Amino acid sequence: MQDKNNTKYSGTDELENSEYLRNYNKSIVTEAMKYLNKKTNILDFGAGIGTLSKIFRDAYGINPICIEIDESNISTLSERGFKYYRNLSEIGDEYSEFIFSSNVLEHIKDDKETFNDFYEALNNKGVLFLYLPANQILWSQMDVAVGHYRRYSKKDLIIKAEQAGFKVQSIFYADCLGFFATLLMKLTGFNSKNGIGSRSSLIFYDKYIFPISRFLDRAGLRFLLGKNIIIVAKKP
Repeated sequence: MQDKNNTKYSGTDELENSEYLRNYNKSIVTEAMKYLNKKTNILDFGAGIGTLSKIFRDAYGINPICIEIDESNISTLSERGFKYYRNLSEIGDEYSEFIFSSNVLEHIKDDKETFNDFYEALNNKGVLFLYLPANQILWSQMDVAVGHYRRYSKKDLIIKAEQAGFKVQSIFYADCLGFFATLLMKLTGFNSKNGIGSRSSLIFYDKYIFPISRFLDRAGLRFLLGKNIIIVAKKP
């Protein structure tokens, strides 16, 4: 996608939402499914190549409408059979029940305006589900490399959501062990080729560490810390 300041970025983090990170990607969709049903119309804002939309479709029979403006990503979305629009203003009321977005808002310089756009796009009682990088203390060269403007805190998200008119229903962390893995990467250095942050390290984490992290999240650590943060907000 591309923000209004013409800063180009991928709809979802290439490092995080690549299709080989199966456990990680499935967990995001699983969390979102707790707040909707199979009859709900979903908008996937910043859909990228449709990695998460494909999980909605294949696992739950839901076919999201994708919002994406990167032409390469749009080509892949079209090949995969997803309906897409380039911005929220093109969406009709019939598609405005649930906005889902994963690892996108941190790439947008004026995220407050995007919260306003979400609010305007949703029907009354529509739900916004955001999955975002958490904790500015974890800011590292990786964030710079993938084009982040910020990492989020609970307080920051609540303020921005409420200023836009939303009522926050739930907010909690995700991937508690990822907090320590990201902190380690910050201290030792980000290496996308053969170190922490490389494809092989991410695959290892997704296969062996993330399932444990997910279990600990469910056990209650999601309310204490995490690499990511989830906010669910409703339009009154």
